[in-house]
Amino acid sequence: MDVRDFEVFLALVKHLNFTRAGEEVHLSQPSVSVRIRRLEEELQVKLFDYVGKKVVLLEAGRLLEPYARHAVTALDNARQAIREFQGLERGSLRIGASTTPGMYLVPRIIAKFHGQHPKIAIRLSIKNTGQVEEGIIKNEFDLGFVGGHLISDEIEMLPWLTDELVLVVPPDHTLARRKQIKLSKLAKERFIYREPGSATRAVVEKKMRELNLPLEAAVELGNPEAVKQAVIGGLGIAFLSNFAIEMELKAKSLIAVKIRGVRINRELKIIHPKGRHLSRAATALIETAQQLQR
Repeated sequence: MDVRDFEVFLALVKHLNFTRAGEEVHLSQPSVSVRIRRLEEELQVKLFDYVGKKVVLLEAGRLLEPYARHAVTALDNARQAIREFQGLERGSLRIGASTTPGMYLVPRIIAKFHGQHPKIAIRLSIKNTGQVEEGIIKNEFDLGFVGGHLISDEIEMLPWLTDELVLVVPPDHTLARRKQIKLSKLAKERFIYREPGSATRAVVEKKMRELNLPLEAAVELGNPEAVKQAVIGGLGIAFLSNFAIEMELKAKSLIAVKIRGVRINRELKIIHPKGRHLSRAATALIETAQQLQR
């Protein structure tokens, strides 16, 4: 048994497919099968079952998973510590970001960081907050940039930026002519919402519940760009991050409308695994992110 066996085991746990697991760990399908069989022989227990072409994780496999993950993480930490001696001359970073920071903020950070450290390779994956949190826990990401509520105590959170969610309407909308409106004016409006699981949606819904004003979701869309186009097209109005609408406000294709006595803010955060050694590259990227100015 060695750590490589654990890496192969975790890849198969993740994909439940020998071919895709092999692609992740750069092994052929037969090599994956051999390592899993060797691990089962070493432990004298079946870790997976096979129903037709379907791979099923057994109870013994579920028991082994956290121990395997800890072993792989420990080895990664050792490798990262050794790489510290190499400074920032080479290396890689895996970043997970929820939609708003991932689309409008993190690319700016990567561009600035790349200008200073061009030999550090960066891979960015944009997912919802829960998926980024899960990726951090499973060691799929070195850093995460999120705007939603986190629930795991395996995550270390650093404060980053305050994001205001702004009500936007098309230029020909009746509300566009008002500098400020009463909250009650929203009661009969059709709203365009992000998809369930979106941190933006969760923050808006929580605030509206506090204000005792349920909103009608006319359309649900999967990203801020789709929401913006739907508002511009007249399908409804929406709350969007101030970071997402800067260009549209300047071009006046969207109009921001203030609601009297109401502001909806959320804190964007940088996250990483608790207790894990941060590489110099990760620390430098965090410093670059914390220098970001709107």
